[in-house]
Amino acid sequence: MYRPGFEITQITFETFKELSFRDVVYWRRFQQEHDAFCELLKGENIDVLLLNDLLSKQDSSIVDPNMVYVRDTCAITSVGYIQMRMAYQVRTPEPILVARSLEKVGIPLLNSITSPGILEGGDFVFPDDQTLMIGYGTRTNENGLNQIVKVVLEKIVETVVLVPLPSWRVHLDGGMMFVDKDLILYHPASVETFPVRIWRKGEPMKLLPLMDFVQENYDAETIPITDNELYLFGANVVCLDRRKCVIYEWNERIIKELQERSVEVLPIQGGELARGGGGPHCMTLPILRKQ
Repeated sequence: MYRPGFEITQITFETFKELSFRDVVYWRRFQQEHDAFCELLKGENIDVLLLNDLLSKQDSSIVDPNMVYVRDTCAITSVGYIQMRMAYQVRTPEPILVARSLEKVGIPLLNSITSPGILEGGDFVFPDDQTLMIGYGTRTNENGLNQIVKVVLEKIVETVVLVPLPSWRVHLDGGMMFVDKDLILYHPASVETFPVRIWRKGEPMKLLPLMDFVQENYDAETIPITDNELYLFGANVVCLDRRKCVIYEWNERIIKELQERSVEVLPIQGGELARGGGGPHCMTLPILRKQ
């Protein structure tokens, strides 16, 4: 995770759009909400490693406000990390800085996305350890997909599902999230508008509606979210264990739906954090998960 600092004061009425924020924020409150999120994770016996402690003084001086949404910069797999390449120029340094930090803790590089490819970590969703879903459209392009699909099929997973997103959907993790292998939060219009491409090792590509693939492989119960809940990061939860997740506190209907399905829900405040355009999933980059 990255603890937001004074760089958040760059977000003003004149700059928030070009810096890829939704609105102006109060930087101290932004920081306090992030601190509270970190403390919640620590209270769940999760080791929180802050990028702030790994970045050099020079690197720290060029951090942009979006670094707090560290999920987009890299994806860490069992055989190394994938260094992303961001869609917006303002975020270009972030994957480079995170990669330097990962090297310091001994995580090897698996692949680095190069121009003209773009690929962002928010478009990665792992339903299980042998399947990877990758959203594409706004922040991930075909060239980025071409650079990574063969690599992950050879070295990480058995199946890759390429999910085309509508032009207004930023990342896949905001439109669909597996709370468990058989329980999914999703926004229908975000993931059901177009068929998906399914690549399995040793098989030809298949075209299928996403939810048909989900039901065939997971027999999952789905909790649809509304347009309003989509805007409020209703699907952008981070799971700490099977049926245990962190979500913004205002998603009350979704929290109730999850609790009725025996999910332990840990709500957090995020009035300022959400103004940046990210949810709990966006602010974490898992390094090591228990099996």
